[in-house]
Amino acid sequence: MKTVGTRYKLFLTTVVTALSLSLGGCGGGKSDSELAVYSAAPFSPAPVASDIQTFAGKRENYTIAKLSAGYLVNDMTKNSDVVVVKNKKQIRFDDVTVNLTLADLLNQVRAEDLRSVIELYIAFFNRVPEADGLAYWLGELRDGKTLEQIANSFYQAAIYYSLQTDYSANMSDHDFVKVIYKNVLGRSGNFAPSATEVNYWANELVRGVSKGSMIQSMLNSARTYANDPVWKFVPALLDGKLQVAMTFSVNHALSYLSPEQSILKTMAIAAAVTSVSTAEALKLVPVKDLTTNLVAPPNATNFAGICTPEMEKGWARGHLDDVYLWYRDIAEVTQNAPMTTSAYFDKLLVKEKDRFSFTSPQSVIDDFFQSGSSYSYGYSLLRQGSRLRVLFVEPGSPADLVGLKRGATISKIDNTSLDQSANDAQYAALYPSKVETHTFEIIDLDGRIRSTLMTSTLVVKSPVLESKILTDNGKKIGYMVFNDHIRTAEQPLINSIRTFRESGINEIVLDLRYNGGGYLYIADELAAMIGGYRTAGSIFETLIHNDKYPEKTQNSTSWFYSYDTNSRPLPWLNVPRVFILTGSRTCSASESIINGLTPFMEVILIGDKTCGKPYGFRQKNNCGTAYFAIEFSGVNALGQGDYVNGFTPQCNVADDLDHLLGDPNEKRLAAAISYVHTGKCPAATGMAKPFMPPTQIEERDPYPWRNIRLVQ
Repeated sequence: MKTVGTRYKLFLTTVVTALSLSLGGCGGGKSDSELAVYSAAPFSPAPVASDIQTFAGKRENYTIAKLSAGYLVNDMTKNSDVVVVKNKKQIRFDDVTVNLTLADLLNQVRAEDLRSVIELYIAFFNRVPEADGLAYWLGELRDGKTLEQIANSFYQAAIYYSLQTDYSANMSDHDFVKVIYKNVLGRSGNFAPSATEVNYWANELVRGVSKGSMIQSMLNSARTYANDPVWKFVPALLDGKLQVAMTFSVNHALSYLSPEQSILKTMAIAAAVTSVSTAEALKLVPVKDLTTNLVAPPNATNFAGICTPEMEKGWARGHLDDVYLWYRDIAEVTQNAPMTTSAYFDKLLVKEKDRFSFTSPQSVIDDFFQSGSSYSYGYSLLRQGSRLRVLFVEPGSPADLVGLKRGATISKIDNTSLDQSANDAQYAALYPSKVETHTFEIIDLDGRIRSTLMTSTLVVKSPVLESKILTDNGKKIGYMVFNDHIRTAEQPLINSIRTFRESGINEIVLDLRYNGGGYLYIADELAAMIGGYRTAGSIFETLIHNDKYPEKTQNSTSWFYSYDTNSRPLPWLNVPRVFILTGSRTCSASESIINGLTPFMEVILIGDKTCGKPYGFRQKNNCGTAYFAIEFSGVNALGQGDYVNGFTPQCNVADDLDHLLGDPNEKRLAAAISYVHTGKCPAATGMAKPFMPPTQIEERDPYPWRNIRLVQ
């Protein structure tokens, strides 16, 4: 059975924060040094100017988000570029400062000790701490001072303001207990403690319990009454003040500009908390968006979906900080200048390593990768010196309907010559983004010159442009032109491989010379069908993310698939090797096929060096823009993946635009057929001075987003 003294002790600990110190206004001629004592922490000298980044205006006009190497600050009152604050100790506004050293201190003390220090502010002074004072005491705690010593320091600070606190240096133990009842527990007058209650606590002090420790003990036990029907308001009030204090001094690391402001305004914040609500107190915190947290892991999601220029830029910068493979090396934009969000994103990229990250209107990307549709004439072009030549034509497209064939030259558009690289007007006419009609002068392969009108339309890509079986000297060779790793490629690929299998082909030639990539799952499916039993149950690719996400890397290994997206078994070929026709446009997911198959079967490359992109993305959308930041690199089952300079073919053979794709006389296909019979590259390409393609000056790429390795 509990003793009377124990029962009184339990009663006291439940109501300790019912009414915390009700202090009058400070100031009134008090010096800064006196205010500093009352604040319970010395006011440290301000950081030197080089450690401070200053912004005009009040804190509420800005958003701040934590980055891995600094803080992202956006001015919400004007459409300016974002500012990244790095290597500073303080951000200073017209009304408050933000302490940027506090986050590191929090990692050096226990969460329960942080709570205890904050509760000492609440118990002794009925105020929330300012970040600078809190940082001081956390530093003391880290350096060896105990919570009891800190509590006693708070008591020593309190007795300097005896008129407000009723504490004094020469008061008796009984008087001290009565002051606790009055100031901390709110018990005076008709509710004054009994002599038994006072004697119990006075005897505790005589027994050696320190004054500061006594209050600390009461606070620690107050929460045990959270479910008590009578006294539950006590821990509720304490929790509310703790929550508001965490928001003010920890999550937002705020301090006012003078000691007097810090004391008076933080007292007002604490006084506004009730046992049922923190709303009024939170209104006094000078931050508009209280959901942000400067000590949480880096996160800029609070910028998402707010489609103003400055917030979109803030989101873009935060997104790069989060997922970018080279987030540590981001080149900051150092001055405010009018620019679009896409231009800002581009300026941040680590260009010496990254040739591929980009943005695009979300609708364009979604239309292409989901349905293969985009506005065009249905051709793909390549500049060879003064000639703009056709690589291939989509079946049923406007280009197909006017008889345009591979190898033809587009010599003029709208009666302007294309002997030189297209100017802006010509480029827009050649690669329209909507329905347009233009006049083309065509030089066909036979030399015939003709003029024709073409109207662009929404062309649906044929990802498998050609699939056929060639017979040569009794051997069956499956030949497939695969151009795009898009969703609609899955079934045509399966159909082609099934036909090859049922026909009993001896060899397969996969033409990837114009395939810039796309969805990785399509690459995995095709590689699995080609590899068959040789690759079954093995690793196709592992994606290596930045060092902030080791768990993503651990969970990003994909095996060669056995089933398609509809859970149907994939058909397997039974061939010992694969010939892959390559070129500079063979990129990304196409290179994954090469890299993924190499450990398990012979992969013979014929053509030109590939683009060199072992990297990939996950599409992230914000405000109608699709962002593609290099997020990972890929390695095969042997851990190989550093092919930034591209894969060099065993047989270097120029692209032959004088023959149609699939024509056995087309040089790259002919080289593969020759290799089938001889086991080596054709003589013309196996010599010391191999035949090289003509000098080519590429036009600007109208579809950079096709050169992509994309995780759905």
